Amino acid sequence: MEAVLANLREWLQDRKQHLDLFDETKTAQQDNPLYIVGGLVWLSWMVVIVTGIILMVWYIPTTTGAYRSILHLTEDIPFGWLVRGMHKYGADMLVITITIRIYRMYFAGEYKKPGELSWMILFASLVLAMISGITGYALIWNQRAFWAAKTVLTVPTYYDEIPGMGKLGIGHAIAYIFLGGPALGQATLTRFYSIHYGISVVFAILAEIFFYRTRRRRLNLSFFTIGIVLAFLAYVSFDQLAAMGRWANPNRTPLPILSDWYFLALYQVVKYMPPLWAGIAPGLLIGYGMIVPFLDRTKETRAFERPFFFVVGVYALAMFVGFTALIMLNIAVISRDPPIIFAITVVVITLAFAWEMIHRRRKAALAASRPAPAPARRPAAAS
Repeated sequence: MEAVLANLREWLQDRKQHLDLFDETKTAQQDNPLYIVGGLVWLSWMVVIVTGIILMVWYIPTTTGAYRSILHLTEDIPFGWLVRGMHKYGADMLVITITIRIYRMYFAGEYKKPGELSWMILFASLVLAMISGITGYALIWNQRAFWAAKTVLTVPTYYDEIPGMGKLGIGHAIAYIFLGGPALGQATLTRFYSIHYGISVVFAILAEIFFYRTRRRRLNLSFFTIGIVLAFLAYVSFDQLAAMGRWANPNRTPLPILSDWYFLALYQVVKYMPPLWAGIAPGLLIGYGMIVPFLDRTKETRAFERPFFFVVGVYALAMFVGFTALIMLNIAVISRDPPIIFAITVVVITLAFAWEMIHRRRKAALAASRPAPAPARRPAAAS
């Protein structure tokens, strides 16, 4: 046991030295637009935090006051609409930039040694950003937020469908903790407000400690780029005012019930599955993402040299876009789609595995066909 702990400490120490939170160590690659994404993650995060602090001045975290306080902020406070818009679209930008960086690291093989810890923190940050997102838009306490939150919080109850878990009631217990009771109400709003605020504060403090200790530069972006991004967010906030919707009504269900765009694909996946798999699937997706560096044991970083992982990455991206489109365009058919999607998934994974095996055999055959290096000639002894 001591040896295992010693190896773990050594692993963490080595990965900490190569930790890269916002591409702050990629200064030599800044000519590539994909390597300014890390800086954009930090910038959008700061926009969300700063505007969120301003919003707290007027926000009233009660079921009777939340909607009115945001309406007052938007319509009566000078530039309140701008602050709220930049908070919303800054949060969207945060999710988008984290997602782009994840796919860049995935296809470029940057999660390999010594980048495993950077990858795991980045992937966990996407999960936390999505949790912060769902708790955040619920704070409006309008119809869309109320019913989307209620739908999402039914997912933990599916864990009770797992054999052996039902008797423990863990799924309903998780839902009860977040709800603060048997249904959405004041306790739910209080919990969501605390989680939404706490995630940003806690991880901002941890990030600042990291930068203080490493003396690294947080933001590898020019002032021109920063200005363009902030101007773009301000323009979008003006052109597309953040919607208010209607005050939450527990007795009237809106159709369709839609969450924020980055939850739509997962929401559709859960709808396609029976309760048992609907409870397992989100955990499997997160688990796969976290352990990818330990599954891909090759030293290759080029995408086509890792056929199986390349295909899985492309397929995951295609499914995300496809499921989102299905639900946004309202063309999904629950009775028709699941068997088709399952069949496509089996075919794609099978072909990916076959491509991986063929590729490995070709590499092995190529290595075997190369002539062995000639032995080094020993110098003649001096007479």
